[in-house]
Amino acid sequence: AVPTLGVKTDAIPGRLNQTSFITTRPGVFYGQCSEICGANHSFMPIVVESTPLKYFEAWSSLLSS
Repeated sequence: AVPTLGVKTDAIPGRLNQTSFITTRPGVFYGQCSEICGANHSFMPIVVESTPLKYFEAWSSLLSS
């Protein structure tokens, strides 16, 4: 869960899970696991970095070359 973005996605064992959203401002947003996952539940931080599209496109073009 990343409360400042209003995003929460539950994990399903054995499945790859993802979510999409659009943000209107760049920044770094922090969250944490919000389910009871086991012994290390509180040590599962989440970080989302939001950048303008032109910077993301420049970054992704570097990866493909």
